Amino acid sequence: MFLHGKLPFLLILLHAQLASLAIPTPSLVGDIIVAQADAFTQVANTIKTSIKTSVSDLASIVSALGTTLATNGASHGSVWNFNSISVAKTSLSNTRYSHTISWPKATTWINWSTYKGDGVNLGAWLEQEQNYDPNWWNKYAPDAADEWTFCETLGSQCGPVLEARYASFITTADIDKMAAQGINTLRIPTTYAAWIKIPGSQLYSGNQQAYLKTISTYAIQKYGMHVIIGLHSLPGGVNSLGIGEAFGHDAWFFNTTNLEYSFKAIDAILSFISASGVPQGYTIAPINEASDNFAGFATAAGLTANGTSWINTYITGVLNRIAKVDKRIPVMLQDCFLGETYWSPFYATGTNLVIDSHIYFFAAAGVYANYVSPAICGQAAYSAGDAKFPVFIGEWSLQTLYNNTLAGRKTIHDTQVYAYQKYVSGGAFWNAKMVNNTGTVSGEGVLSDYWSWELLADAGVVTKSLNSSYC
Repeated sequence: MFLHGKLPFLLILLHAQLASLAIPTPSLVGDIIVAQADAFTQVANTIKTSIKTSVSDLASIVSALGTTLATNGASHGSVWNFNSISVAKTSLSNTRYSHTISWPKATTWINWSTYKGDGVNLGAWLEQEQNYDPNWWNKYAPDAADEWTFCETLGSQCGPVLEARYASFITTADIDKMAAQGINTLRIPTTYAAWIKIPGSQLYSGNQQAYLKTISTYAIQKYGMHVIIGLHSLPGGVNSLGIGEAFGHDAWFFNTTNLEYSFKAIDAILSFISASGVPQGYTIAPINEASDNFAGFATAAGLTANGTSWINTYITGVLNRIAKVDKRIPVMLQDCFLGETYWSPFYATGTNLVIDSHIYFFAAAGVYANYVSPAICGQAAYSAGDAKFPVFIGEWSLQTLYNNTLAGRKTIHDTQVYAYQKYVSGGAFWNAKMVNNTGTVSGEGVLSDYWSWELLADAGVVTKSLNSSYC
C-alpha cells in the first residue's frame, strides 16, 4: 500500500493551497499571492517526486517478484455490455434440434483456440460454500457465513471435518458418471490454502493436493479429461465475498505481500503439475471474479483501472513463472464480468491465454425461462469478442429469474452446451453437486433441480445426445 503514508498529507496541503488561490484578492496582498504560488509549486513538485519515488519503489518490489508493474489499466478494450447487443428479431419456435458432438480427449497438449470443452465444476469440494450443502454446513457452524468463519468457529476440529469432506464429496465414481455423459473437462476451484500456509489465515491447509491428485490423475489417465486448476481465493481477498477469501476481505489489491503469497501459490501449482506425470492435462486459472469496487460487482463498474493494472501485474508474473516451467501450460484469465475484448489489448497475440467468462440468467433482469433460449444463442456468439483469444464459459447453470419449469430444463441445458461449443471453446456447468432441497426458485422445483449436474443427469436432463437445443 505504497501511497498510504506521505501522499494524503500532501494532498490535503495542496487542497488548502488551491482553496486559497481561488479566493479573489486585492492588489494590496499581491505578495501573498506570489508566496502562495511559490508554495503551490513546491507542494506540487513534492507530490510528483513522492509519486514517482513510490511508483519506482513499487516497480522494484514487483520486479523482484518476477513481474512488471502494469500501469495501463485504463487502456483496456471495449467492455462486455449485453445491453448494447444488436441482434436480428427472432420468433419463438417449438422446433428443437438434435446435435451429436464428438468431444475431444485431451491426451496431448491442448490449444484452447481449437479445443472444445464439455465441462463440469467440482465446486464446494476443495473450497466450501454454505449454499451448496446447507445441512452439512449447519451441522458444524450454522452461524458461519464463509469458509474462513467456518474454520474459525470449529478451531482445531476444522481440519478433521474438512478432510472427511474432501474424501467423500467427490470420488472417482463421480468422474465415471461424468465420463459416461461425454464430459471431457473438469474445472476444480481451490483455496490458496491448498497450496500455501499464510500466518493469520483461518483457511485450512491440509491434504487438498492429495485428493486433487487422485481425482485429476484418474480423470486424465482413464478418460482423457482436461483439468483446470483454479485459485478461487487469493491472500487478502479478491472481491469481498466468501469465495474470494472471506466476506469483507479485498486486501489482495495493491498489496505486494499478498502478491508474493499469490505467486508462491502459483509456484506450488506448477510443482504439482510438473510432478503429476501428465502435465499436458492441466490449465491454470490464477484468479476468479475479482473486484476492487464491490458496489459494482458483476458489472462494468466492478473493476477500476487501477485494479485492472494490478491484475495485469499478477498475470504477467504468472506467465513468466509458467514460461520457466513449460510454456505449453495454458493460463485461464477470469474476465471479472468484462469480456474478452476488455483484456485483449493487454496481451500479445500468441500468448497461451484463454479468457473465462461466466454466464448466469438467475439474476438477469427480465429473464423468463421460456424466453431465455434465443438469448443464449445470441449471447454465446457475442461472448467470442474480437477472437484474439479463445473464450471458455467457465460457469453456467439452468436457473432463470422467472418461471422455471422442470420440463424446460433440457432445452436450456442443451442450448447452452451446443451454443458454447459452436461460438466459443465450450463451457463448464456449475456445479457437479448441489445438495440444497430447501432453497426456492421462481416456478417449479428447488435450487438443486437447476444447479446439480448429477441430479440433472439422473433426471435425464443431461444426456450424451443433445436433442432439445433451441439453436
